[in-house]
Amino acid sequence: MKKKIAVIMMVLALALIVQGAFAEEFTTEKNNALAAAKVSLPEAVVDYTVRERDDGRYEWDLFFTQGNQIGECEVLESTNEIRKVTLYEKPAGALTASEAMALLAEKKGAITIIDLELDRDNGSLRYEGEAELDGKRYEFEMRVTGEIIEWERD
Repeated sequence: MKKKIAVIMMVLALALIVQGAFAEEFTTEKNNALAAAKVSLPEAVVDYTVRERDDGRYEWDLFFTQGNQIGECEVLESTNEIRKVTLYEKPAGALTASEAMALLAEKKGAITIIDLELDRDNGSLRYEGEAELDGKRYEFEMRVTGEIIEWERD
């Protein structure tokens, strides 16, 4: 039990370090996206954010927990329109997006997350995305429990 607590504490500490290392500038646009999501999801606790370009437009992907659920909210930066909200029951042992990306960084090195999605594939809830490491892009898939399923150069 003590070992389990120590591992959890280490992952949480690493999550804070990685979040600080990879934190994007806290911009007005990000604040607006967070505010728009809060209106639609007042009980959500946003854990991780990624700004990405999709079809020539910037959007914020906000990853959150809400009670016994885990989810993603996509907010169009230019209008703060919520484009999509995805909610799943949070499986036992599921990591938040922040914890999962910290674990990925621990295993792969100083990565920058370019794109991140929360998806269910073949019954398994997972984080899928793109990361940059040493100037090279990689695609990855990771179960929400932390198991890396795929890590390949893009």
